[in-house]
Amino acid sequence: MAQLNRIVRGAATVGVIAACELGTHYAASTPGAEGFGLAVVVAPLLLIALAAAARTPQRVWLLPLWACGCVALWLGRAPLVRHFEWGAYLEHLSINLVMAFVFGRTLAAGRQPLCSQFAAVVHGTLTPAVAHYTRQITVAWAAFFLAIAGLSTLLFVTAPLVVWSTFANYMTLPLVAVMFVGEHAWRRVALPNVQRSSMIAAARAYRHTMHGRAERAQ
Repeated sequence: MAQLNRIVRGAATVGVIAACELGTHYAASTPGAEGFGLAVVVAPLLLIALAAAARTPQRVWLLPLWACGCVALWLGRAPLVRHFEWGAYLEHLSINLVMAFVFGRTLAAGRQPLCSQFAAVVHGTLTPAVAHYTRQITVAWAAFFLAIAGLSTLLFVTAPLVVWSTFANYMTLPLVAVMFVGEHAWRRVALPNVQRSSMIAAARAYRHTMHGRAERAQ
């Protein structure tokens, strides 16, 4: 039952993300749909903020603050609607910069690279070769998200909005999937003598590690 619940939650999350991306691209490519686009951009952020506020001991003042923020957004919606594409761009940019930071900060001296943490969940103690490889892959993932953020910015500044939106909403997640599959394939070449783990095991290790980091941050 727990496994089924995780699958359902994962499918629901993917569905929500896909719906938001489709909605954002529709607004970016359809004249007059700016208000809808702003709602698609802002609504997920407000729901995440509401859920976070409701779980904290400071909910007594955070929830009224959240409500005030919603009122302020409603009252100031006119200029936000006219320039909703900036909200979509900043959301896409911030997500990728945060992911680059999540991977990059673990490369500091005295810290275990994030991909090494994933590998330790699957394999236990890491050999020097595996530790070196997983550090390189952590660098690669940090660089990947920085590259996505940079290309997003370049397209937003120089290309028509619909071109940027196509990249941000239709290509980013497939590129992440390609990176994930490509790394899994390259691992077989770089570490031929290491016991292979499935992509499902890697995904579980990622979830386990990130869940543990979230619990320690609370």
